[in-house]
Amino acid sequence: MITKTYKVLLFVSSFLPLYVILIVKFYDFEQSIKENLLEHYVTFGFFMVLILISLLTFLYFCFCELNSEETFHGLENKNSEILSYFITYVVPLTTLEEGNLNSIIINALLFLVIGIFYVNSNLFYLNVLFTIFGFNVYQDSENKIIISRKSADKITNNTYINVKKVGKKIYIVNKK
Repeated sequence: MITKTYKVLLFVSSFLPLYVILIVKFYDFEQSIKENLLEHYVTFGFFMVLILISLLTFLYFCFCELNSEETFHGLENKNSEILSYFITYVVPLTTLEEGNLNSIIINALLFLVIGIFYVNSNLFYLNVLFTIFGFNVYQDSENKIIISRKSADKITNNTYINVKKVGKKIYIVNKK
């Protein structure tokens, strides 16, 4: 099982595209890179740290050791839930205004509330990076969540497959 801290890191990683969108939003294309970095060094530095944390967290998730076996039946693809989650929460966060304290506080509170819900509800499988990097999220007939690059038919062949249990009824199958 993964720790609450790692769930928080997965939550942070689920917003990686938002960090890139906000960097582009704050970047002044009429200035040089150097001028932009000097003018927005705190903002860009903050988002670059979040991007680095996101990538390292996701890489660990991708290459974790499979340490048990499990069987799954009747898989249903849940990738559309990732898109719904992403659109629902990313769009409001793009309203962030650099230098506007009210905007920063409101967005930080929204991010915090979403994060608490995400972590406490074990929704860390709703991560857009899974879709971007070719993973699928499935739910089986016993409400187990499976995160895998394998197709559903390769997972439900009625044999045990190697998995890593990462949460209550949440499993990774990261080998093709």
